[in-house]
Amino acid sequence: MKNTTVILLSTLACFILISSCCTDNSCTSSYIIEGFVTSASGNTPCVGFEIELEEKVVEGGMLNSFFETAGIATTDAQGYYRIEFPRRSVVEFKIKVEKEGWFPFTKLIDPELFLPDSPVENNMQTTPRADLDLRVINIPPTTEDDKMRVRLLKTFEQYSTCDAEWRVFFGENIDTTLSCIIPGDVWMPYLSIDQTDPEAEVTIIDSVYCPSFETTIINVLY
Repeated sequence: MKNTTVILLSTLACFILISSCCTDNSCTSSYIIEGFVTSASGNTPCVGFEIELEEKVVEGGMLNSFFETAGIATTDAQGYYRIEFPRRSVVEFKIKVEKEGWFPFTKLIDPELFLPDSPVENNMQTTPRADLDLRVINIPPTTEDDKMRVRLLKTFEQYSTCDAEWRVFFGENIDTTLSCIIPGDVWMPYLSIDQTDPEAEVTIIDSVYCPSFETTIINVLY
């Protein structure tokens, strides 16, 4: 009986010791990341956007060279998202925001920020797209000596396929459209110089407003 009592007490002590190791949530099996996604145009909530968290993990002592999905969420009416996902040995996190008509957004997250059951707050902004067509037309009467130089006057770094390079057009039969993508709800300035007569160049500087999700056309006629 005495031996049985000793065994029971020892077992109880071990159970208490093991349980005490988890009082700081270190035994919790999940991480959480949450935040709000807003539009770079007007800071309004981005509703119904898919948020994907990816991770690069160490398995069996080997580092995977690829990212795999840790969790997915969709933003609510306030642009809020929350992803709870299993704890693993991770060397790098990457979070992505994607929505048709918007520029994709990607951000790396430091794994050291994550603590068990302590949400990591991560707010993000994403940028709506707009399409821009620059159309250059030589209208009658025309000559083979006609010459037009055109360029856009603003670029938007990674949020654009437009550039500010000069485009030069020679001759009579000119009807050309150059297309590119820019952020929505911005003004695009441009410059055109009609050099048909070198002694009487015609220079025009103007700008157009480019609403999100629409195609704006700049017509340069000469």
